[in-house]
Amino acid sequence: MSLRDPYASVIRSFNRCGVRYVVVGLSGINYYARNASEVFMTLDYDIFVEPLISNVQKAVKGLQSLNFTLGTEKGPLRFEEIKPLVRDRKTLIAVSPDGIKVELLLRISGFQFSEIARDAATFDVGGVPIRVGRLHKLLRSKRVAGRPKDRDFLRRYEHLLEETQGS
Repeated sequence: MSLRDPYASVIRSFNRCGVRYVVVGLSGINYYARNASEVFMTLDYDIFVEPLISNVQKAVKGLQSLNFTLGTEKGPLRFEEIKPLVRDRKTLIAVSPDGIKVELLLRISGFQFSEIARDAATFDVGGVPIRVGRLHKLLRSKRVAGRPKDRDFLRRYEHLLEETQGS
């Protein structure tokens, strides 16, 4: 049985449009999983996009071409709001007609875009090259963020690594 990556179409669109991005967060960490027991469920897909107006506009157009609805924490996105969103490094939320959720992050804890992008790994998923932050940087970002959900994840992840190294 093969699994379909529901986000591959988003990345394919970004690659085609020339969007500068790196997959981060649990979304990125999951690409490093060696088997299904190391995959963590998440309700969204985190993509760190280079926070330049022209790049964010390309990402928005790419998502709109896939019929995603875009918004912010304040409501639906209007195209003229992109400039202030980039300036303030606000997160854009995109939802597909079938409920797939993508978050376009314009900042992450502990790293500038250039630091994450410089040595990003590339994973091939069904012929789609996907740029993903290095595992040690993604874990460090979780530590720096320090949110309760990040601390809980790191404890579980470290426990999982101990289990797999002990077997």
